[in-house]
Amino acid sequence: MDFLFALLLSFLPPHFRRPFVHHARTHVVRASAASGFFEIVLVAILYARGFIEYIPRASIGPPLSRILFLIAGMLLALFFVDGAIRAARRPCRQSLGIIPLYVVAWLDEWRSLRAKKKEQLPLISDLVEPDGGDGLRISSCRTRKNWDKWLTVMYEEKLYEIANAEIAAPPRPYVYLLRPKPESKVIRGLHRYHPEEVFHLEDQ
Repeated sequence: MDFLFALLLSFLPPHFRRPFVHHARTHVVRASAASGFFEIVLVAILYARGFIEYIPRASIGPPLSRILFLIAGMLLALFFVDGAIRAARRPCRQSLGIIPLYVVAWLDEWRSLRAKKKEQLPLISDLVEPDGGDGLRISSCRTRKNWDKWLTVMYEEKLYEIANAEIAAPPRPYVYLLRPKPESKVIRGLHRYHPEEVFHLEDQ
């Protein structure tokens, strides 16, 4: 039963497959290779049948029928190559979906990205304040995904490390607490910070 479910799942790109892949267990790669081989056989049968039916009418048929046959042949060739690629990925332990659904997945990801951008807070400069002693408190309207304990932040030619992160109220809900970097700490990653960099985060 798990393999049959994996067989259906194997036609989907990873974008649509993720919520259900745990139900298929470890069968997805084998199922993708099997469905790819089935795709090749089905395309070959459809092309042979269409070609046999088309031959008697080829010399007397209207030009439109020739164009339609050519388009159908190109589509079948696309699915043939698609099936061959999917079947050939088994040695690499990869499971690929069918090509047309990747277009749908890309459109869905693009729609989701646009929706997230609409939900984001307006872009404003970061607020940098002293946080007791030599520390800094940076409040931003955007999160910094790579700001962790290993990162060294340079601001006004001084070096800091990330001490903590908090969530506050809008319009700057992402708060980072920085403290001076100990001299003994090795710099593993250096970020030259500026309060206006938030306007260029999406370009990085």
